[in-house]
Amino acid sequence: MRWFFALWLTCFTFGGRALAADPAVVLSGPTADAARKDAKEKTPEEKEKQQSDAEKAAEAKRKDKLARVIVLKWQGTDTDYSDADVQRIVKSRIQRPDANFYPDVDLYQEGRKVKDETVVPAMQPAAVPAQNLERVMEAVEEVSRVPYNAWKPSDWGLKARELAALTELIWFVDRVEDREPLFLLYAQIGRAAENQNEVIPPFYEQMGFQAVNYYYYLAAELAFQDPSLLSKLTDQDLNSSITQYVTMMQQNAFPQLKLNFEQDGIDFNAADFATKYEIYLNGIKTDPDDQGEIEILLGRTDIYLKRVDNGHGLSERLEVNKLEGKRYFVRDVARKKMGLDLIEQLFLHLNECSPQLDALILNYLSIYAKIHEKAEIYIAVPKEGNPNKTSIWRYDRPTASLSKVQGGDDAFPVHFSVQLSGGIAYSGATLTTNLPDAGDIASQAQAGDFSADPASYFDPAAIPAFVPLNFEVRGHYNRLLLGLGAEAGFSTGDPYNERYILPGNEDAVVYADDDDKYDHPVDGDTFGVSDVAQADGDPVPTWLEVTHTDVVNRNLYITGGVVLGRDAGYGIGPRITMRVGWTNMPYALNTTAHFGWNFLIPMPKQLERVRPFVDLDGRVGAVWPFRPSLAWEALKGGSSNPVPVSPVFGITAGIGTTL
Repeated sequence: MRWFFALWLTCFTFGGRALAADPAVVLSGPTADAARKDAKEKTPEEKEKQQSDAEKAAEAKRKDKLARVIVLKWQGTDTDYSDADVQRIVKSRIQRPDANFYPDVDLYQEGRKVKDETVVPAMQPAAVPAQNLERVMEAVEEVSRVPYNAWKPSDWGLKARELAALTELIWFVDRVEDREPLFLLYAQIGRAAENQNEVIPPFYEQMGFQAVNYYYYLAAELAFQDPSLLSKLTDQDLNSSITQYVTMMQQNAFPQLKLNFEQDGIDFNAADFATKYEIYLNGIKTDPDDQGEIEILLGRTDIYLKRVDNGHGLSERLEVNKLEGKRYFVRDVARKKMGLDLIEQLFLHLNECSPQLDALILNYLSIYAKIHEKAEIYIAVPKEGNPNKTSIWRYDRPTASLSKVQGGDDAFPVHFSVQLSGGIAYSGATLTTNLPDAGDIASQAQAGDFSADPASYFDPAAIPAFVPLNFEVRGHYNRLLLGLGAEAGFSTGDPYNERYILPGNEDAVVYADDDDKYDHPVDGDTFGVSDVAQADGDPVPTWLEVTHTDVVNRNLYITGGVVLGRDAGYGIGPRITMRVGWTNMPYALNTTAHFGWNFLIPMPKQLERVRPFVDLDGRVGAVWPFRPSLAWEALKGGSSNPVPVSPVFGITAGIGTTL
C-alpha cells in the first residue's frame, strides 16, 4: 500500500508540474478561448484605440499636476477665465506657463461639504471614503435580519433615528458605487419607520398631494433612475413597498422641478457645454435638453459637474420638498456664492496678505484642493474686468488659507537671468596654421612663381578644439526666451589665422613685400616689379599675404527659444534654443541648436526674483564662412564639400542667477 501511495504522489506532483507548464493543457473551454483571443495580434483599429486611450490617460495624468487658476468674473463685465490677456498675465505672475484656467462656479462644493459644522476646513474629507460604505452595509445587514415583531414599536423608532443618522456617512453621491449602500440604508430606515406605527416627520413627508414614507420615497427615487437596485431587496414586502413608489414616479404621480444649467441669463449652448462638463445626478450621467434643463423629483438630488478635460466642477446636494413647478439655476447659485461673495471678501482688505474669509468659503476652497490633490490652486480676479488689474491669491494647503501673490497692477511680467559658463567645443572652421617658411617664399620669388594659394597654408581637415567662455543675458516671458551674449573661444592648439577684413572693401587682400619698399598691390594686380625697379638693379621683391593671428575667437550672438517645466517663467528648467552669432576668426556666421537645463541651487530665498542656478548646455550646428575669409576658400568647392560650411559641436556648464 505504501509503494502505491508513493507512486501516486510522484505522478501527481510531476503531472501537475507538466500541466502547469503547458497552457494548452491547463486552459480549456471559455478560458482557453479567451487566452487564445488575447494572444492574437490586435487589429490596426484596436491598436489605434489602445494607443489613443493610453495617450488620453497620460495627458490626464500630466494635467493633474498642473496649476489650476480659478478666475472670478467681476460683476457687469465679460472678462472671465477664457480671456487671453488674463491667462497671459497670470501665467507670468505665478510663473506657471502651463497653468489651466477654470470658471468660478467650479469652486462651489456645497455637495461635498459634510453637514457636521464642527469639521474645520483643513479636515474636510471631500469624498465618501470606502470605510463609510462598509459601516453602512454592516448596519443594513444587522437590522435586515430582525423580524418586524422582534422589537416593540418604540425600539423600531429608536432604530429608525439611529439609521437616519448614518445617512450622513454617505453625504454625497458622485459615483455609482455609492448608490447601492445608500439605497439599502434608505429602505431599512423606511422599514423601521413603518414598524414604529407613527406617521410623524421626518420619516413621513408630504410630496405634493401625497403623504409618503419619506425614506421609502428616497429609495424609490434612486431605483427610478436605476431599476436594477430593486433586485438587491430580498425582503418581498420591502421590495413591494418601494416598487409601488417607483411605479407612481413612472406615472408622474409626484411633482417635479427643473434643474437649469444656464448662466447669467445667456441662452444655453448644449454643444459648448458638452465640451466642458458632464452632469451626474446621484452618480448617474444625465444629459440636459437643448435648453439646458433636467427634470428631477423632489427629495434629495446630488448634482455633480465633472469636467470633460480634467478635474472636477461644482457639487450640490439639493434637498427640496416644496419647489414644484419651479426652476433651480444651478450655476447661478454657485456663481453668487463663489463669485460675487468671494470677490467682496477678497477686496474688503485688498492689501492684506491673507484675506479674512468666512468658514463656508474656506470649506469650499479646501474641498476643491482635496479633489485636485496634485495641483496648485490659485484664485485670480481681474478688477472691474481689466486684465491689467488682476489680483492673484494662492491656496495654502497646510493652513487652508489664501495668501496673496506679490505684485499687482505695476508688476513687471518679464524675468531676467545672467550666467557665466565655460566648456569645450570643436569646429572645422577654426583653421590650423601651415605657413611656408622664408626659404620657400624666396624660392618661389626667384622662380617667378606667385601662384601659391594662400588657403593652402591652412589645414581644414582637422577639427581643433577650443574652450568657449560665455557671458549671456536672457529675458523670460512665460515660456519664451530671448537673449544676447558674447563668447570668447580660446584655441587649445595653434593660433587662429584670418585675413584682415577692410571696412567697406571686404574683398580687398593686404600684401606686403619682404622689405616693404614697394607699394602694396591690391587684389588683382600682378606680382611683377616695375621697369624702374629693374633698372635700379633692385632685387625682385618677395610678396606675402598679410593675415591676422590670434588665440581668441570672438562670437557675438543672439538666442531665442522656449523653456519647459513649471518654473519656465523664471528660466528654470529644460530649454530648447537656437543661436545665431557672428565670429571674427574666421569671418563667419555661427548657427547652433542648443538643449540646456537650469537647476536651482538649494539655498534660502533672499529676494523674490533672485534664484541662483547651475546651467548645463549642449550645442550642435554649423559655421558658414563669408568671402574673403580663408576658411571660405579652404572649405568651398569639391565634391566632398560643395558648400563652404563646417560643423561645430560642444558642451558648456556654468552658474547664474535669475533677476
